[in-house]
Amino acid sequence: MAIIPFLKQARRGELTKIAVFTTIAGIANALLIVVVNEVAILVAQGERPGLIGWLVFAAGFALYFQCNKMALLQANRVIERLLMNLRVDVADKLRRSELKTVNHLGRGKLYSLLSHETNHLSITFPILVEGFQQAILLVIALFYLAYLSWAALVVFMLAVLLGIYGYLHINTSYRDILQKVAEQQAKLLDRFGDIIHGSKELRLNRSRSKAVFQVFNQQSRATEELLTVAGGRWTYLILLGAIVMFAMLGIVVFVFPNYIAAHSTIIFQLVPTMMFCLTPLTKIVAESPLFLRADVGLQEILSMQKELEAAGGIAPTYARKASESVQNFKHINFSEITYHHRDQDGASLFTSGPWDLTLQRGEILFLVGGNGSGKSTALRLIAGLYHRDSGHISVDDGAPLDDVRVAGIRELYAAVFGDFHLFDRLYGLEHVKQEEVDRLIEMMELTGKVKFVDGCFSQLNLSTGQRKRLALIATLLEDRPIYLFDEWAAEQDIHFREVFYTKILPDLKAQGKTVVAVTHDERFWHLADRVIKFDLGTIKWDRPGTELAE
Repeated sequence: MAIIPFLKQARRGELTKIAVFTTIAGIANALLIVVVNEVAILVAQGERPGLIGWLVFAAGFALYFQCNKMALLQANRVIERLLMNLRVDVADKLRRSELKTVNHLGRGKLYSLLSHETNHLSITFPILVEGFQQAILLVIALFYLAYLSWAALVVFMLAVLLGIYGYLHINTSYRDILQKVAEQQAKLLDRFGDIIHGSKELRLNRSRSKAVFQVFNQQSRATEELLTVAGGRWTYLILLGAIVMFAMLGIVVFVFPNYIAAHSTIIFQLVPTMMFCLTPLTKIVAESPLFLRADVGLQEILSMQKELEAAGGIAPTYARKASESVQNFKHINFSEITYHHRDQDGASLFTSGPWDLTLQRGEILFLVGGNGSGKSTALRLIAGLYHRDSGHISVDDGAPLDDVRVAGIRELYAAVFGDFHLFDRLYGLEHVKQEEVDRLIEMMELTGKVKFVDGCFSQLNLSTGQRKRLALIATLLEDRPIYLFDEWAAEQDIHFREVFYTKILPDLKAQGKTVVAVTHDERFWHLADRVIKFDLGTIKWDRPGTELAE
Protein backbone atom coordinates (compact mmCIF):
# COMPACT_ATOMS: atom_id res chain seq x y z
CA MET A 1 0.00 0.00 0.00
CA ALA A 2 1.76 3.17 -1.20
CA ILE A 3 -0.92 5.85 -0.81
CA ILE A 4 -1.00 5.98 3.00
CA PRO A 5 2.79 6.57 3.44
CA PHE A 6 2.61 9.06 0.58
CA LEU A 7 -0.17 11.03 2.29
CA LYS A 8 1.81 11.08 5.52
CA GLN A 9 4.19 13.48 3.79
CA ALA A 10 1.51 16.17 4.22
CA ARG A 11 1.58 18.49 7.19
CA ARG A 12 0.08 16.87 10.27
CA GLY A 13 -2.24 19.82 10.84
CA GLU A 14 -3.71 19.47 7.35
CA LEU A 15 -4.38 15.76 7.78
CA THR A 16 -5.89 16.45 11.20
CA LYS A 17 -8.28 18.99 9.67
CA ILE A 18 -9.32 16.51 6.98
CA ALA A 19 -9.88 13.78 9.59
CA VAL A 20 -11.91 16.08 11.88
CA PHE A 21 -14.10 17.49 9.12
CA THR A 22 -14.63 14.02 7.63
CA THR A 23 -15.54 12.53 11.01
CA ILE A 24 -18.05 15.28 11.76
CA ALA A 25 -19.54 14.91 8.28
CA GLY A 26 -19.87 11.15 8.80
CA ILE A 27 -21.57 11.62 12.17
CA ALA A 28 -23.92 14.24 10.73
CA ASN A 29 -24.75 11.90 7.86
CA ALA A 30 -25.56 9.13 10.34
CA LEU A 31 -27.67 11.57 12.37
CA LEU A 32 -29.71 12.34 9.26
CA ILE A 33 -30.36 8.62 8.73
CA VAL A 34 -31.51 8.16 12.32
CA VAL A 35 -33.75 11.23 12.13
CA VAL A 36 -35.30 10.07 8.85
CA ASN A 37 -35.89 6.60 10.28
CA GLU A 38 -37.51 7.91 13.46
CA VAL A 39 -39.71 10.32 11.50
CA ALA A 40 -40.76 7.42 9.24
CA ILE A 41 -41.89 5.50 12.34
CA LEU A 42 -43.99 8.48 13.45
CA VAL A 43 -45.57 8.79 10.02
CA ALA A 44 -46.31 5.03 10.00
CA GLN A 45 -48.09 5.49 13.35
CA GLY A 46 -50.25 8.29 11.91
CA GLU A 47 -48.35 11.20 13.50
CA ARG A 48 -46.64 14.20 11.88
CA PRO A 49 -43.03 15.37 12.43
CA GLY A 50 -42.74 18.37 14.76
CA LEU A 51 -40.63 21.54 14.64
CA ILE A 52 -37.80 19.96 16.64
CA GLY A 53 -37.52 17.16 14.07
CA TRP A 54 -37.31 19.70 11.26
CA LEU A 55 -34.66 21.74 13.09
CA VAL A 56 -32.54 18.67 13.88
CA PHE A 57 -32.77 17.52 10.26
CA ALA A 58 -31.84 20.99 8.90
CA ALA A 59 -28.97 21.38 11.40
CA GLY A 60 -27.66 17.89 10.59
CA PHE A 61 -27.78 18.57 6.87
CA ALA A 62 -26.04 21.98 7.20
CA LEU A 63 -23.32 20.42 9.37
CA TYR A 64 -22.87 17.53 6.94
CA PHE A 65 -22.74 19.81 3.89
CA GLN A 66 -20.27 22.30 5.35
CA CYS A 67 -17.90 19.75 6.90
CA ASN A 68 -17.97 17.54 3.83
CA LYS A 69 -17.14 20.54 1.64
CA MET A 70 -14.28 21.61 3.90
CA ALA A 71 -12.85 18.07 4.02
CA LEU A 72 -12.94 17.62 0.23
CA LEU A 73 -11.47 21.07 -0.50
CA GLN A 74 -8.68 20.52 2.02
CA ALA A 75 -8.02 17.04 0.61
CA ASN A 76 -7.81 18.50 -2.90
CA ARG A 77 -5.27 21.12 -1.78
CA VAL A 78 -3.16 18.51 0.01
CA ILE A 79 -3.05 15.96 -2.82
CA GLU A 80 -2.34 18.56 -5.48
CA ARG A 81 0.60 19.93 -3.51
CA LEU A 82 1.96 16.43 -2.83
CA LEU A 83 1.63 15.50 -6.51
CA MET A 84 3.27 18.76 -7.54
CA ASN A 85 6.20 18.02 -5.23
CA LEU A 86 6.41 14.47 -6.62
CA ARG A 87 6.41 15.68 -10.24
CA VAL A 88 9.03 18.32 -9.49
CA ASP A 89 11.23 15.82 -7.64
CA VAL A 90 11.03 13.26 -10.45
CA ALA A 91 11.71 15.96 -13.06
CA ASP A 92 14.69 17.15 -11.04
CA LYS A 93 16.07 13.62 -10.78
CA LEU A 94 15.48 13.11 -14.51
CA ARG A 95 17.45 16.20 -15.49
CA ARG A 96 20.33 15.13 -13.23
CA SER A 97 20.31 11.46 -14.22
CA GLU A 98 22.67 9.95 -16.73
CA LEU A 99 21.37 9.73 -20.28
CA LYS A 100 21.58 5.94 -20.18
CA THR A 101 19.20 5.80 -17.19
CA VAL A 102 16.62 8.07 -18.86
CA ASN A 103 16.76 6.06 -22.09
CA HIS A 104 16.30 2.84 -20.11
CA LEU A 105 13.10 4.12 -18.51
CA GLY A 106 11.54 4.88 -21.89
CA ARG A 107 9.52 7.88 -23.04
CA GLY A 108 6.18 6.05 -22.99
CA LYS A 109 6.57 5.02 -19.36
CA LEU A 110 7.67 8.49 -18.30
CA TYR A 111 4.79 10.24 -20.08
CA SER A 112 2.25 7.73 -18.77
CA LEU A 113 3.36 7.93 -15.15
CA LEU A 114 3.89 11.67 -14.90
CA SER A 115 0.69 12.68 -16.66
CA HIS A 116 -1.96 9.93 -16.69
CA GLU A 117 -1.19 8.34 -13.32
CA THR A 118 -0.74 11.60 -11.41
CA ASN A 119 -4.04 12.85 -12.83
CA HIS A 120 -5.68 9.61 -11.69
CA LEU A 121 -4.30 10.14 -8.19
CA SER A 122 -5.59 13.71 -8.21
CA ILE A 123 -9.12 12.47 -8.89
CA THR A 124 -8.94 9.49 -6.52
CA PHE A 125 -7.83 11.11 -3.27
CA PRO A 126 -11.10 13.02 -2.66
CA ILE A 127 -12.88 9.70 -3.26
CA LEU A 128 -10.65 8.20 -0.56
CA VAL A 129 -11.78 10.96 1.83
CA GLU A 130 -15.39 10.18 1.00
CA GLY A 131 -14.66 6.49 1.60
CA PHE A 132 -13.38 7.35 5.09
CA GLN A 133 -16.58 9.30 5.72
CA GLN A 134 -18.66 6.35 4.53
CA ALA A 135 -16.75 4.10 6.92
CA ILE A 136 -17.70 6.39 9.83
CA LEU A 137 -21.31 6.33 8.66
CA LEU A 138 -21.16 2.53 8.54
CA VAL A 139 -19.84 2.24 12.09
CA ILE A 140 -22.57 4.49 13.50
CA ALA A 141 -25.25 2.72 11.45
CA LEU A 142 -24.05 -0.61 12.87
CA PHE A 143 -24.45 0.69 16.43
CA TYR A 144 -27.99 1.71 15.54
CA LEU A 145 -28.61 -1.73 14.01
CA ALA A 146 -27.31 -3.37 17.20
CA TYR A 147 -29.70 -1.19 19.19
CA LEU A 148 -32.60 -2.52 17.10
CA SER A 149 -31.55 -6.20 16.94
CA TRP A 150 -28.38 -8.12 17.83
CA ALA A 151 -29.49 -11.01 15.61
CA ALA A 152 -29.76 -8.69 12.61
CA LEU A 153 -26.29 -7.34 13.39
CA VAL A 154 -24.85 -10.88 13.47
CA VAL A 155 -26.42 -11.72 10.11
CA PHE A 156 -25.11 -8.48 8.67
CA MET A 157 -21.55 -9.11 9.92
CA LEU A 158 -21.54 -12.70 8.62
CA ALA A 159 -22.69 -11.49 5.22
CA VAL A 160 -19.97 -8.83 5.24
CA LEU A 161 -17.28 -11.35 6.19
CA LEU A 162 -18.39 -13.52 3.30
CA GLY A 163 -18.18 -10.48 1.05
CA ILE A 164 -14.70 -9.62 2.34
CA TYR A 165 -13.49 -13.12 1.55
CA GLY A 166 -14.78 -12.81 -2.00
CA TYR A 167 -13.39 -9.28 -2.28
CA LEU A 168 -9.88 -10.31 -1.26
CA HIS A 169 -9.95 -13.18 -3.74
CA ILE A 170 -10.99 -10.89 -6.61
CA ASN A 171 -8.76 -8.04 -5.48
CA THR A 172 -5.52 -10.04 -5.78
CA SER A 173 -6.05 -10.81 -9.45
CA TYR A 174 -7.37 -7.28 -10.08
CA ARG A 175 -4.17 -5.69 -8.74
CA ASP A 176 -1.99 -7.98 -10.87
CA ILE A 177 -3.98 -7.06 -13.98
CA LEU A 178 -3.67 -3.32 -13.21
CA GLN A 179 0.12 -3.64 -13.10
CA LYS A 180 0.08 -5.36 -16.48
CA VAL A 181 -2.23 -2.62 -17.81
CA ALA A 182 0.27 0.07 -16.70
CA GLU A 183 3.14 -1.71 -18.47
CA GLN A 184 1.10 -2.27 -21.63
CA GLN A 185 -0.09 1.34 -21.78
CA ALA A 186 3.53 2.54 -21.60
CA LYS A 187 4.38 0.33 -24.59
CA LEU A 188 1.32 1.62 -26.44
CA LEU A 189 2.41 5.23 -25.86
CA ASP A 190 5.84 4.41 -27.33
CA ARG A 191 4.21 3.06 -30.49
CA PHE A 192 1.88 6.05 -30.65
CA GLY A 193 4.98 8.23 -30.44
CA ASP A 194 6.40 6.35 -33.44
CA ILE A 195 3.29 7.23 -35.44
CA ILE A 196 3.47 10.91 -34.45
CA HIS A 197 7.22 11.55 -34.62
CA GLY A 198 7.84 9.22 -37.55
CA SER A 199 5.03 10.62 -39.68
CA LYS A 200 7.34 11.61 -42.57
CA GLU A 201 9.04 8.23 -42.73
CA LEU A 202 5.73 6.37 -42.57
CA ARG A 203 4.31 8.35 -45.47
CA LEU A 204 7.31 7.52 -47.60
CA ASN A 205 7.23 3.79 -47.03
CA ARG A 206 3.90 1.98 -47.25
CA SER A 207 5.33 -1.30 -45.94
CA ARG A 208 6.87 0.40 -42.90
CA SER A 209 3.66 2.34 -42.27
CA LYS A 210 1.61 -0.85 -42.42
CA ALA A 211 4.03 -2.74 -40.17
CA VAL A 212 4.09 0.04 -37.54
CA PHE A 213 0.30 0.22 -37.58
CA GLN A 214 0.05 -3.56 -37.22
CA VAL A 215 2.27 -3.48 -34.15
CA PHE A 216 0.26 -0.55 -32.76
CA ASN A 217 -2.96 -2.43 -33.49
CA GLN A 218 -1.66 -5.57 -31.78
CA GLN A 219 -0.58 -3.66 -28.68
CA SER A 220 -3.85 -1.71 -28.69
CA ARG A 221 -5.78 -4.99 -28.75
CA ALA A 222 -3.59 -6.37 -25.98
CA THR A 223 -4.36 -3.25 -23.93
CA GLU A 224 -8.06 -3.64 -24.69
CA GLU A 225 -8.02 -7.27 -23.56
CA LEU A 226 -6.30 -6.40 -20.28
CA LEU A 227 -8.68 -3.51 -19.63
CA THR A 228 -11.64 -5.76 -20.44
CA VAL A 229 -10.42 -8.34 -17.93
CA ALA A 230 -9.86 -5.55 -15.39
CA GLY A 231 -13.40 -4.30 -16.05
CA GLY A 232 -14.67 -7.83 -15.49
CA ARG A 233 -12.99 -7.95 -12.09
CA TRP A 234 -14.57 -4.61 -11.24
CA THR A 235 -17.95 -5.97 -12.29
CA TYR A 236 -17.50 -8.93 -9.97
CA LEU A 237 -16.71 -6.55 -7.12
CA ILE A 238 -19.93 -4.62 -7.76
CA LEU A 239 -22.01 -7.79 -8.11
CA LEU A 240 -20.48 -9.11 -4.92
CA GLY A 241 -22.17 -6.24 -3.05
CA ALA A 242 -25.53 -7.17 -4.57
CA ILE A 243 -25.11 -10.83 -3.55
CA VAL A 244 -24.29 -9.85 0.03
CA MET A 245 -27.22 -7.42 0.20
CA PHE A 246 -29.92 -9.77 -1.09
CA ALA A 247 -28.66 -12.76 0.92
CA MET A 248 -28.78 -10.67 4.08
CA LEU A 249 -32.21 -9.17 3.38
CA GLY A 250 -33.58 -12.58 2.42
CA ILE A 251 -32.63 -13.99 5.82
CA VAL A 252 -34.07 -11.03 7.73
CA VAL A 253 -37.35 -10.89 5.76
CA PHE A 254 -38.05 -14.59 5.19
CA VAL A 255 -36.31 -16.37 8.07
CA PHE A 256 -36.44 -14.06 11.12
CA PRO A 257 -40.29 -13.77 11.31
CA ASN A 258 -40.57 -17.58 11.55
CA TYR A 259 -38.12 -17.97 14.42
CA ILE A 260 -37.88 -14.61 16.23
CA ALA A 261 -41.35 -13.31 17.15
CA ALA A 262 -40.18 -9.86 18.26
CA HIS A 263 -38.83 -9.09 14.80
CA SER A 264 -42.34 -9.02 13.33
CA THR A 265 -42.93 -5.65 14.97
CA ILE A 266 -39.59 -4.03 13.96
CA ILE A 267 -39.11 -5.57 10.53
CA PHE A 268 -40.04 -2.27 8.86
CA GLN A 269 -37.22 -0.61 10.89
CA LEU A 270 -34.63 -3.32 10.33
CA VAL A 271 -34.88 -3.42 6.54
CA PRO A 272 -34.24 0.32 5.91
CA THR A 273 -31.55 0.36 8.63
CA MET A 274 -29.71 -2.56 7.05
CA MET A 275 -30.07 -0.87 3.68
CA PHE A 276 -28.53 2.25 5.22
CA CYS A 277 -25.67 0.09 6.50
CA LEU A 278 -25.18 -1.41 3.06
CA THR A 279 -25.13 1.93 1.24
CA PRO A 280 -21.75 3.11 2.59
CA LEU A 281 -20.37 -0.44 2.34
CA THR A 282 -21.42 -0.66 -1.31
CA LYS A 283 -19.87 2.74 -2.04
CA ILE A 284 -16.59 1.69 -0.47
CA VAL A 285 -16.51 -1.53 -2.50
CA ALA A 286 -17.50 0.25 -5.73
CA GLU A 287 -14.80 2.91 -5.26
CA SER A 288 -12.09 0.48 -4.17
CA PRO A 289 -11.00 -0.34 -7.76
CA LEU A 290 -10.28 3.36 -8.34
CA PHE A 291 -8.29 3.38 -5.13
CA LEU A 292 -6.39 0.26 -6.14
CA ARG A 293 -5.60 1.62 -9.58
CA ALA A 294 -4.32 4.85 -8.06
CA ASP A 295 -2.21 2.87 -5.60
CA VAL A 296 -0.68 0.79 -8.40
CA GLY A 297 0.09 3.95 -10.37
CA LEU A 298 1.66 5.61 -7.34
CA GLN A 299 3.79 2.53 -6.69
CA GLU A 300 5.05 2.71 -10.29
CA ILE A 301 5.93 6.40 -9.90
CA LEU A 302 7.68 5.84 -6.58
CA SER A 303 9.52 2.86 -8.07
CA MET A 304 10.75 5.05 -10.92
CA GLN A 305 11.71 7.73 -8.40
CA LYS A 306 13.77 5.18 -6.45
CA GLU A 307 15.40 3.91 -9.65
CA LEU A 308 16.43 7.45 -10.58
CA GLU A 309 17.71 8.04 -7.07
CA ALA A 310 19.66 4.78 -7.05
CA ALA A 311 21.17 5.55 -10.46
CA GLY A 312 22.50 8.79 -9.03
CA GLY A 313 23.40 11.95 -10.84
CA ILE A 314 25.45 15.09 -10.36
CA ALA A 315 23.51 18.19 -9.37
CA PRO A 316 24.02 21.08 -11.84
CA THR A 317 25.28 23.26 -8.98
CA TYR A 318 28.14 20.84 -8.26
CA ALA A 319 28.83 20.47 -11.98
CA ARG A 320 29.15 24.22 -12.47
CA LYS A 321 31.43 24.51 -9.47
CA ALA A 322 33.58 21.63 -10.72
CA SER A 323 33.85 23.25 -14.16
CA GLU A 324 35.40 26.45 -12.79
CA SER A 325 38.84 24.88 -12.48
CA VAL A 326 38.88 23.71 -16.11
CA GLN A 327 37.38 26.73 -17.87
CA ASN A 328 40.85 27.81 -19.08
CA PHE A 329 41.92 24.36 -20.27
CA LYS A 330 44.58 23.97 -22.94
CA HIS A 331 43.73 20.42 -23.84
CA ILE A 332 41.48 17.57 -22.65
CA ASN A 333 42.80 14.01 -22.85
CA PHE A 334 40.67 10.91 -23.31
CA SER A 335 42.71 7.75 -22.65
CA GLU A 336 41.72 4.12 -23.27
CA ILE A 337 38.03 5.06 -23.40
CA THR A 338 35.69 2.08 -23.71
CA TYR A 339 31.90 1.95 -23.63
CA HIS A 340 29.42 -0.87 -24.29
CA HIS A 341 25.89 -0.45 -25.61
CA ARG A 342 23.99 -3.26 -23.87
CA ASP A 343 20.55 -4.80 -24.20
CA GLN A 344 18.15 -5.30 -21.27
CA ASP A 345 19.87 -8.57 -20.38
CA GLY A 346 23.28 -6.88 -20.20
CA ALA A 347 24.68 -8.39 -23.41
CA SER A 348 26.96 -6.05 -25.37
CA LEU A 349 25.45 -4.88 -28.66
CA PHE A 350 28.21 -2.47 -29.73
CA THR A 351 31.55 -1.50 -28.25
CA SER A 352 33.15 1.90 -28.61
CA GLY A 353 36.87 1.81 -27.92
CA PRO A 354 39.35 1.52 -26.65
CA TRP A 355 40.46 4.81 -28.16
CA ASP A 356 42.64 7.78 -27.23
CA LEU A 357 41.87 11.34 -28.23
CA THR A 358 43.05 14.84 -27.29
CA LEU A 359 41.03 18.02 -27.74
CA GLN A 360 43.22 21.07 -28.21
CA ARG A 361 41.80 24.45 -27.36
CA GLY A 362 40.89 26.48 -30.43
CA GLU A 363 41.02 23.63 -32.97
CA ILE A 364 38.47 22.29 -35.41
CA LEU A 365 38.20 18.51 -35.22
CA PHE A 366 36.12 16.37 -37.59
CA LEU A 367 34.99 12.83 -36.69
CA VAL A 368 34.35 10.82 -39.84
CA GLY A 369 33.52 7.25 -40.79
CA GLY A 370 30.69 5.14 -42.16
CA ASN A 371 27.28 4.73 -40.63
CA GLY A 372 27.51 2.67 -37.45
CA SER A 373 31.22 3.31 -37.06
CA GLY A 374 30.75 4.82 -33.58
CA LYS A 375 31.14 8.54 -34.31
CA SER A 376 27.98 9.68 -32.49
CA THR A 377 28.71 7.41 -29.53
CA ALA A 378 32.21 8.87 -29.31
CA LEU A 379 30.74 12.39 -29.40
CA ARG A 380 28.48 11.56 -26.45
CA LEU A 381 31.42 10.05 -24.56
CA ILE A 382 33.43 13.22 -25.22
CA ALA A 383 30.51 15.28 -23.91
CA GLY A 384 30.27 13.11 -20.81
CA LEU A 385 26.68 12.12 -21.61
CA TYR A 386 27.62 8.44 -21.67
CA HIS A 387 29.55 7.16 -18.69
CA ARG A 388 32.64 5.30 -19.92
CA ASP A 389 33.03 1.68 -18.80
CA SER A 390 36.80 2.05 -18.61
CA GLY A 391 39.52 4.59 -19.32
CA HIS A 392 40.04 8.03 -17.86
CA ILE A 393 39.71 11.71 -18.72
CA SER A 394 42.18 14.40 -17.67
CA VAL A 395 42.69 18.12 -18.27
CA ASP A 396 46.09 19.59 -19.11
CA ASP A 397 47.91 16.38 -18.12
CA GLY A 398 46.46 16.53 -14.61
CA ALA A 399 45.13 13.66 -12.54
CA PRO A 400 42.20 11.64 -13.95
CA LEU A 401 38.88 13.32 -13.27
CA ASP A 402 36.39 11.75 -10.88
CA ASP A 403 32.68 11.57 -11.79
CA VAL A 404 31.87 15.00 -10.32
CA ARG A 405 34.60 16.71 -12.34
CA VAL A 406 33.63 14.78 -15.49
CA ALA A 407 30.14 16.17 -14.99
CA GLY A 408 31.85 19.53 -14.58
CA ILE A 409 33.45 19.42 -18.02
CA ARG A 410 29.95 19.06 -19.50
CA GLU A 411 29.64 22.75 -18.63
CA LEU A 412 32.32 23.40 -21.27
CA TYR A 413 30.17 22.06 -24.09
CA ALA A 414 27.37 23.42 -26.24
CA ALA A 415 25.96 20.94 -28.71
CA VAL A 416 23.48 20.17 -31.45
CA PHE A 417 23.04 16.40 -31.70
CA GLY A 418 21.38 14.48 -34.50
CA ASP A 419 18.34 13.79 -32.29
CA PHE A 420 18.32 17.33 -30.92
CA HIS A 421 15.33 18.81 -29.10
CA LEU A 422 14.38 22.37 -30.03
CA PHE A 423 13.06 24.46 -27.16
CA ASP A 424 10.68 27.27 -28.04
CA ARG A 425 12.39 29.66 -25.64
CA LEU A 426 16.00 30.39 -24.73
CA TYR A 427 16.07 28.73 -21.31
CA GLY A 428 19.03 29.91 -19.26
CA LEU A 429 19.54 32.83 -21.64
CA GLU A 430 16.65 34.99 -20.47
CA HIS A 431 18.76 38.16 -20.42
CA VAL A 432 20.14 37.84 -23.94
CA LYS A 433 19.83 41.01 -26.01
CA GLN A 434 17.12 41.15 -28.65
CA GLU A 435 19.57 42.65 -31.13
CA GLU A 436 21.96 39.71 -30.81
CA VAL A 437 19.20 37.15 -31.43
CA ASP A 438 17.92 39.15 -34.41
CA ARG A 439 21.48 39.27 -35.80
CA LEU A 440 21.82 35.50 -35.58
CA ILE A 441 18.37 34.95 -37.14
CA GLU A 442 19.50 37.08 -40.07
CA MET A 443 22.84 35.23 -40.27
CA MET A 444 20.94 31.92 -40.38
CA GLU A 445 18.82 33.34 -43.21
CA LEU A 446 15.60 32.87 -41.25
CA THR A 447 14.42 36.48 -41.40
CA GLY A 448 10.76 36.54 -42.35
CA LYS A 449 10.29 32.96 -41.18
CA VAL A 450 11.01 33.30 -37.45
CA LYS A 451 10.88 36.16 -34.97
CA PHE A 452 12.16 36.35 -31.43
CA VAL A 453 9.34 37.76 -29.31
CA ASP A 454 9.09 37.88 -25.50
CA GLY A 455 11.92 35.40 -25.09
CA CYS A 456 10.39 32.85 -27.49
CA PHE A 457 10.80 31.85 -31.12
CA SER A 458 7.56 32.62 -32.93
CA GLN A 459 7.70 29.54 -35.14
CA LEU A 460 9.03 26.01 -34.69
CA ASN A 461 7.07 24.31 -37.46
CA LEU A 462 9.94 24.50 -39.94
CA SER A 463 12.01 22.15 -42.04
CA THR A 464 14.58 20.03 -40.20
CA GLY A 465 17.40 22.14 -41.61
CA GLN A 466 15.76 25.37 -40.45
CA ARG A 467 15.04 23.88 -37.03
CA LYS A 468 18.73 22.97 -36.80
CA ARG A 469 19.59 26.59 -37.54
CA LEU A 470 17.37 27.70 -34.65
CA ALA A 471 19.09 25.12 -32.43
CA LEU A 472 22.44 26.50 -33.57
CA ILE A 473 21.35 30.04 -32.62
CA ALA A 474 20.59 28.87 -29.08
CA THR A 475 23.90 27.00 -28.98
CA LEU A 476 25.97 29.98 -30.16
CA LEU A 477 24.32 32.21 -27.56
CA GLU A 478 25.53 29.83 -24.83
CA ASP A 479 29.08 30.99 -25.61
CA ARG A 480 30.79 27.81 -24.39
CA PRO A 481 34.47 26.94 -24.97
CA ILE A 482 33.68 23.73 -26.91
CA TYR A 483 31.04 23.16 -29.61
CA LEU A 484 29.84 19.71 -30.61
CA PHE A 485 27.91 19.10 -33.85
CA ASP A 486 26.51 15.73 -34.93
CA GLU A 487 25.86 15.79 -38.69
CA TRP A 488 24.59 19.35 -38.35
CA ALA A 489 24.92 20.15 -42.04
CA ALA A 490 23.21 16.96 -43.24
CA GLU A 491 19.80 18.63 -43.75
CA GLN A 492 21.11 21.97 -45.04
CA ASP A 493 20.99 23.06 -48.68
CA ILE A 494 24.23 23.36 -50.64
CA HIS A 495 24.51 27.09 -50.00
CA PHE A 496 24.06 26.97 -46.22
CA ARG A 497 26.18 23.86 -45.91
CA GLU A 498 29.04 25.94 -47.30
CA VAL A 499 28.18 28.80 -44.92
CA PHE A 500 28.47 26.39 -42.00
CA TYR A 501 31.90 25.03 -42.95
CA THR A 502 33.49 28.17 -44.39
CA LYS A 503 32.06 30.88 -42.15
CA ILE A 504 30.44 29.65 -38.91
CA LEU A 505 33.13 27.12 -37.93
CA PRO A 506 36.08 29.44 -38.76
CA ASP A 507 34.38 32.24 -36.80
CA LEU A 508 34.15 29.95 -33.77
CA LYS A 509 37.82 29.06 -34.11
CA ALA A 510 38.74 32.74 -34.38
CA GLN A 511 37.00 33.27 -31.03
CA GLY A 512 39.21 30.59 -29.50
CA LYS A 513 36.47 27.97 -29.45
CA THR A 514 37.07 24.25 -29.95
CA VAL A 515 34.80 22.54 -32.48
CA VAL A 516 34.17 18.80 -32.72
CA ALA A 517 31.91 17.91 -35.64
CA VAL A 518 30.68 14.55 -36.91
CA THR A 519 30.50 14.86 -40.69
CA HIS A 520 30.32 13.02 -44.01
CA ASP A 521 31.11 16.12 -46.12
CA GLU A 522 34.49 15.07 -47.54
CA ARG A 523 34.93 18.18 -49.66
CA PHE A 524 35.22 20.30 -46.50
CA TRP A 525 37.56 18.02 -44.53
CA HIS A 526 40.56 20.16 -45.44
CA LEU A 527 39.11 23.01 -43.35
CA ALA A 528 39.62 21.01 -40.14
CA ASP A 529 42.81 21.07 -38.10
CA ARG A 530 42.45 17.33 -37.66
CA VAL A 531 40.24 14.61 -39.11
CA ILE A 532 39.75 11.40 -37.12
CA LYS A 533 38.23 8.36 -38.79
CA PHE A 534 36.26 5.85 -36.75
CA ASP A 535 35.62 2.25 -37.77
CA LEU A 536 33.77 -0.34 -35.66
CA GLY A 537 34.07 1.86 -32.59
CA THR A 538 37.82 2.43 -32.77
CA ILE A 539 39.98 5.15 -34.29
CA LYS A 540 41.42 4.03 -37.63
CA TRP A 541 43.50 7.13 -38.31
CA ASP A 542 44.07 10.74 -37.17
CA ARG A 543 45.35 13.17 -39.85
CA PRO A 544 45.73 16.92 -40.36
CA GLY A 545 42.95 18.32 -42.53
CA THR A 546 45.45 19.85 -44.94
CA GLU A 547 46.50 16.36 -45.98
CA LEU A 548 42.96 15.63 -47.15
CA ALA A 549 42.49 18.61 -49.47
CA GLU A 550 40.99 17.68 -52.84
